[in-house]
Amino acid sequence: MRKHIGLISSIVLYGAIWGILEASLGAVLHLVPVPFLAGSIMFPIAATILLHAYTKLQSRQALLFIGLLAAAIKAINFLTPMNQWGVINPMIAIIIESLMVVGLVVYMTRDTLRVQVPAFIGASIAWRTLYLGWFGLQLIFTGFLASQIASLEAILSFAVLQGALSGLLALGLYRTMHLLDKQHAHRFKVRPGFASGMLAVALILSYIL
Repeated sequence: MRKHIGLISSIVLYGAIWGILEASLGAVLHLVPVPFLAGSIMFPIAATILLHAYTKLQSRQALLFIGLLAAAIKAINFLTPMNQWGVINPMIAIIIESLMVVGLVVYMTRDTLRVQVPAFIGASIAWRTLYLGWFGLQLIFTGFLASQIASLEAILSFAVLQGALSGLLALGLYRTMHLLDKQHAHRFKVRPGFASGMLAVALILSYIL
């Protein structure tokens, strides 16, 4: 029972951290007048959170629940005047990112660059490709043409060029955090009260920002 409580608390904590960063840093990045900057930076952060969670929990299923929780935190914006697609699209992106990391986590956590480099780049390009497919469905059912699929050049830039660069950034961030974690190795026991508090902070920030 205690083991299950610890696992659930860890899932809540990692999901809340992701939610907090999406609400704060993600909101700031979307204000910067650089196309697709937010996605290029938020994926490395999301991947690092999930991979760090995997090194602690050793559970792919837990990573999926972390992603679903982060997406659910974003759903609080349905209670605000925000356009519904401005809420749905990030939620879909979070879920797709989670699925790609879950699928490649074994390779992304290897200690050899010859395995990690293609794994990180592959995960980044893959989630972006699936996200383009989501935009394609939007075009079919709503008539909305997202700029990411407005031309072949835009598609290749978003999926391949930006995907590769974001994947390399994710690799650099993960390896840096992994090195720091090893240098300051200690057992951090996640307490349910602390995890619940972080979740509350994530929900509040998502609502007000």
